[in-house]
Amino acid sequence: MIDLLEIKDPSFIKKMTIKELKELAAQIRSFLIESLSKTGGHLSSNLGVVEITIAMYYVFDPEKDKFLFDVGHQSYVHKILTGRAKEFHSLRKYGGLSGYINKDESKYDVWESGHSSTTISAMAGMLLANSNKEDKVVSLIGDSSIMNGVAFEGLNFLGSQRNLTPIIILNDNKMSISKSVGALSKALSRLRGTKLWRGLKRFLIFIFPTFVCNFFHQLKRGIKGLIQQDNIFEDMGFDYYGPIKGNDLRSCIKTLERVKKNTGPVLIHILTQKGKGYAPSEYDKEGDFHGVEPFDIQTGKPLKEHKLNEHSYSEVVANYLLHKRDQAPFFVVNPAMKVGAKMQKFAELYPHDFYDVGIAEEHAADMAAGMALSGKRVVLLYYSTFSQRAYDQILNDIARQNLPVIIGIDRAGVVGEDGPTHQGIYDIAMFQSMPNMTIAMPKDTQDLIGIFNYAFIHNGPMVIRYPRKIIDIYFNTLDYTPIIYPGYETLKKGNDTCVISYGPDVLKILEIVNKYNLDVSVINARFIRPLDKEFLKQAFTSYHTIVVIEQVIRNGSLYQMIVDFANVLSANIQIKTISFDANMILPHGRIDEVLDNYGMSEQDILNIIKGQN
Repeated sequence: MIDLLEIKDPSFIKKMTIKELKELAAQIRSFLIESLSKTGGHLSSNLGVVEITIAMYYVFDPEKDKFLFDVGHQSYVHKILTGRAKEFHSLRKYGGLSGYINKDESKYDVWESGHSSTTISAMAGMLLANSNKEDKVVSLIGDSSIMNGVAFEGLNFLGSQRNLTPIIILNDNKMSISKSVGALSKALSRLRGTKLWRGLKRFLIFIFPTFVCNFFHQLKRGIKGLIQQDNIFEDMGFDYYGPIKGNDLRSCIKTLERVKKNTGPVLIHILTQKGKGYAPSEYDKEGDFHGVEPFDIQTGKPLKEHKLNEHSYSEVVANYLLHKRDQAPFFVVNPAMKVGAKMQKFAELYPHDFYDVGIAEEHAADMAAGMALSGKRVVLLYYSTFSQRAYDQILNDIARQNLPVIIGIDRAGVVGEDGPTHQGIYDIAMFQSMPNMTIAMPKDTQDLIGIFNYAFIHNGPMVIRYPRKIIDIYFNTLDYTPIIYPGYETLKKGNDTCVISYGPDVLKILEIVNKYNLDVSVINARFIRPLDKEFLKQAFTSYHTIVVIEQVIRNGSLYQMIVDFANVLSANIQIKTISFDANMILPHGRIDEVLDNYGMSEQDILNIIKGQN
């Protein structure tokens, strides 16, 4: 029995027998379940890759070979094997262990993959730049990640490079966060074959030596090539192995030992069970155990009991869209985040109006544009961080054509435990650079409803941002009728200083102003673009100082837009801001901890309002 907390590096693995490795796999599963039940994190994806990760370290040499994890949240086993089990108590906490690959944590973390589908292109660059052609680069990528266009661009390139030896392990568990969708998912189903065929292959691999298996593998490819062309990976130039039972340690090791000797591109298709070893996660078909809060191991239920009136902004938006759909038809397009966006009920009630397109943000934008050009209303839902992947499509195909697409931007602002690759602080700069784009962010649920109602009558593209935040609200108390038109809202009238913000932050600022009895104005800029120029013209002559506070990078922010407008008018006014420098990389941790440590604490806000910084 290995003490996981005492692991310093992965060299011990090569000295273990198969029996000992199986015991290690069981030990790691127990550790993950126990540890994540206390800290939360990505559970089911990591339980599914225990054997294949151990096999990678057993067969390859991590001191010279490179392991890439696509997406990085399936790297917990890798973290344990490289000596970080003792830090799991701090997982995703401020100053603690990252929930993703982090080059600052370990020399074995070579590619920081917070977004999916990037490792194949990265491995191409590493292989081309590697002077020692004997060193291997291995990518572990999920069945949903490989469906993204970026992954296919990498496959297309590497398949043509016969002098390179990429090893791609396709982890096929039929799930992304939710169930995998699309034609490629069906193609993978056909490649999985029958249970009888898979069993026969495992038996042959077990009884025959490697050189015999390789001979039959090549013979099979030759015969198959004469009669059919139905394997997309072989057609792209890869030597295809599989499907392999990915939770069978012996099969994983034997297959990796075979492909290690290949002289060209290789793709290994493994079948795994997402959530393996923990019954509630194994039977989860909706994706509830993809990312978990601290939970009770016996029941699988979260330790924190959510009250009936506690809802995320994602739930509020989903509830609004259900109510709106009762009144008039429209489409909802969502790239692989049906569960995160809380759209399960909408999809169930209106299956012909809801489209989960998988991890395909660019496709989602163009599909929404096509719907809008056909005269249909469409709501396009993104997480802020993932909307960046569709910049060109939103710019050219939605904004430039001035199409009436409503773009919901979830997780806007600081997102918390997911950390640097998921921060929602860049989207305003992105959307502000686009023509015809209206940008808004509600301070509360009634603002959200009023702004969405306006978006449904607005003749052009519109972005509505909302944060990762739990609020107290009873849905039956909401008024679904108001329409909020562009313009600012004065929450408090004061003298000398005017504080402008938007989203729930403006309510936090109002509390601070009232708490310290400050004689300042507090303005809700619920429409970030267009500027309320009439209000600003008056403000430039009425106040000595304007303070703009926002959870975004300074470049392209509301602050910058107001400064530019003041310069156009040659206004003599001091304009200050609390925002983030574009070179600042915000870490993981609770949202309040990140804000407090990066210039947005209550004291920071108080100081800038009082002119003390």
